[in-house]
Amino acid sequence: MARPPIAPDRKTVRTSVLLPEEMHYRLSALAGTNGVSAAWVVRIAVQRFLEEHQGQLELPLRLSDSARK
Repeated sequence: MARPPIAPDRKTVRTSVLLPEEMHYRLSALAGTNGVSAAWVVRIAVQRFLEEHQGQLELPLRLSDSARK
């Protein structure tokens, strides 16, 4: 799976996120196996999540207190 380039006329904003070590390992392995960056996988996942929940005002997630930190 080739990574589609980001269109040069689209602005991007850098965002960082802290992941548990195991999640980071799995994300890196998935990206590497498919020849894409971890950032690409995260962008696609966020895009799909936002499309699926477009127009919703509340998160469709039940987060534990520890997951919110």
